[in-house]
Amino acid sequence: MKEIGDWPRRLRPYGVWLLAVTGGALASVLALLLFYQMGGLSVVAPPVVLVGSDLRLVAGQGALTPAGLEIRQPGSEGVAAVQTPVRRGSRAALYNRLTWRVRGLEPNRPLRLAWVTLADPQQTQELIVPPVGPDGVGELDLRAEPRWQGRIAGLGLIVPGPFPQPLLLDRLELWPAPPTTSDLLHWAWEEWTSFESWSQRSINYTAGAPLDALFPPVLVVALWVGLSGVLYALFEPSRRWEWIPHAALLLLGWLVLDLRWQWDLHQRLEQTVERFAGKSEEDRRLAALDGNLYRFLLEVRRHLPEQPVRLFIVSADPHGFQAGRARYHVLPHNGYAGFSRVPNPGEARAGDYVLILSPLGGGVSYNREARALEWRGGRLPAKMLYAASAGALFRVDGG
Repeated sequence: MKEIGDWPRRLRPYGVWLLAVTGGALASVLALLLFYQMGGLSVVAPPVVLVGSDLRLVAGQGALTPAGLEIRQPGSEGVAAVQTPVRRGSRAALYNRLTWRVRGLEPNRPLRLAWVTLADPQQTQELIVPPVGPDGVGELDLRAEPRWQGRIAGLGLIVPGPFPQPLLLDRLELWPAPPTTSDLLHWAWEEWTSFESWSQRSINYTAGAPLDALFPPVLVVALWVGLSGVLYALFEPSRRWEWIPHAALLLLGWLVLDLRWQWDLHQRLEQTVERFAGKSEEDRRLAALDGNLYRFLLEVRRHLPEQPVRLFIVSADPHGFQAGRARYHVLPHNGYAGFSRVPNPGEARAGDYVLILSPLGGGVSYNREARALEWRGGRLPAKMLYAASAGALFRVDGG
């Protein structure tokens, strides 16, 4: 009977430890909620300020000035359009308040906001915005706009003409709206259950949370373990220097992070099985990230000799993903992928091949009558062997 009566005393340290773990979790949640509701959001998620040097006039006439982007005339369609990329893609659910300033615009002149997302960069969304005030400042709350979602990759303003005087657009700003407790809890759940798909750096790095996360798992777990350790020391002063309870807290935090990582790996595994399982080698290559490029290069290889040749791979990003994958897919041909321009006649000789990946700037064109690649200040005799939307293959005839 005495041993049975000792059980509550023996179990007490474990109960205190569990109480400290539970209290640490609640304290961590409350601390983060209070931090963001008392102004901490502006520290973690500062406003995205796009000034004159970030803005580009894509329709109309104007110029960049020290004060901002000056718009002088509308374009051929009667409007002036300004666009700017949003670095790293801002989360729409977080950055949902837009402000801008257009000086010289009549107060009742309508404007249209345009934006694209990282998920669908080819689809432009538009929204009529309220007229600007007397000072040229406009503001828009986008929380009720159903299309404002995902990650915003680019912003723009469309201004209908004519303009009695030049307009000056000096800034666009995206601000986080003051969050409610419900908003913060919803974001925390989304961040902890977000799936990080495969990427070019997956083999070496895992983010564990989306960009600009407010509740990154490592930080939350570190705060939880730290506060739990403090509470345990307060609940059990006589055991505060024992290392086993604190080591157990560290192991618990590590286990939570590892379980989340294992869940992420399981999601990746399911995605990989769905994409590649049961397919032939050819079909797996076509299903890969560079499947469209591989399909194009299959046709390119049919126009290359069986024996390895020297092949210049010209790309707007010569050290990027496409150029590197193109060099891999044309093996065993001797591909050179470090070119952002067509090789000069002194660099290429008759019998070499040139593969141009689209899009490529620099004013390069092909003169079919003269059978030559031409650009400003240069010319390379070549015969076009194959052309598609992804690029074109040429054989050098002389040089």
